[in-house]
Amino acid sequence: MMSIPTYIPILRLRQEEKKVLTTFDFGGDIFPYVEIFKEFERLPPKPKPGKTKTIRKPKHFHETYLPTLNSIKSEKIFVDLPVHLKQSRKMKKEVLEFLRGVVANRAVRTDYLLSLQPLRDKIIPVISTYAQLTGEPNSIRLQAADLREVYPILAFRTSELTFRNDINQIIALVQSQDFLIVDLENYNLSDPDDLLTIQFMLNYLKTFDKCHIVLLRNSIFNTIKNFELNHGHKIEIVDNSLMNHFDKLGAHSFADYGGIKKDPLEGGGGISPGFIFYDAVDNDFYGYKGSRERELIDFETIIVPAVLHSDAAARMQGSRLDFLSPQNKGWKMLENIRDKVESGKNQGKFKRISMEHYLHCIKTKIDSGYFLF
Repeated sequence: MMSIPTYIPILRLRQEEKKVLTTFDFGGDIFPYVEIFKEFERLPPKPKPGKTKTIRKPKHFHETYLPTLNSIKSEKIFVDLPVHLKQSRKMKKEVLEFLRGVVANRAVRTDYLLSLQPLRDKIIPVISTYAQLTGEPNSIRLQAADLREVYPILAFRTSELTFRNDINQIIALVQSQDFLIVDLENYNLSDPDDLLTIQFMLNYLKTFDKCHIVLLRNSIFNTIKNFELNHGHKIEIVDNSLMNHFDKLGAHSFADYGGIKKDPLEGGGGISPGFIFYDAVDNDFYGYKGSRERELIDFETIIVPAVLHSDAAARMQGSRLDFLSPQNKGWKMLENIRDKVESGKNQGKFKRISMEHYLHCIKTKIDSGYFLF
């Protein structure tokens, strides 16, 4: 019998997210949600000048991603080729080509998901409407009809803008083992105006009993910039309260972006040492930043010492729960950087540290019975 997950972290399959996905033991209560946004994980290297050696062409989509998905230590995995992802000129060419050539075409996108069928008992494909993208009617019904032939469990993702139309299709075809993922986007559950905007959805969910309900919210906004962090202080605009009352809102599970900002998948940007650290005791996030010179050495000399000696770390060390145990790979990496066992001069590494630490803390809370409301 399938477990019902308590928590669903959404990770976009970039380099640091992949390291987390393929090494973290999610157990039975966490089902990761993987967003695939390009045809191949890595393009082949360009031939060096004067060299005529044949460069091996990239593998097919399913040959690229099946090994990665299969290696994830989880009972189930949600897989999405994100229809909801907004295109931007700042995205790399291969991302835009995939979004336009594959994701934007319902039939092609469905074929790509069907190509992953060797993992049909592990993968839960995610369906989203095409109403805002192509205007195609009944796109949810069409996707479900095709995917249901292969996958025993489906997920339907919706949000405030299209909820009323989406739910009319979903309710006619959803099955008890499926998932309804309601994206609250950036709406703040503590803001009366925001709450009023999405109240119609929340009211509906309290009477919806057709399948498992997941509430998703982006708690750490992309508008938060590393150089603007107030060093060592709580990030006041982050509201991570969903995990404490998702059940009261009619849901069985909660979802977020794994303790980091929702990645817009845009290229560019220079060195800007910064780190967002989760306090599992108070359920808050703290910000740390480097010097005005913005050098990579700031991670080792400023940020890591500040985090290791922070009040947030002291609270977790004093907790009855083992938030900062040796099994917390993120915390262990911080200690290794302090002890010069590994380098801290890598901006991407700190994204992984944030995720590893956050996921360990949530799993620790789950194992302790924290979510047995």
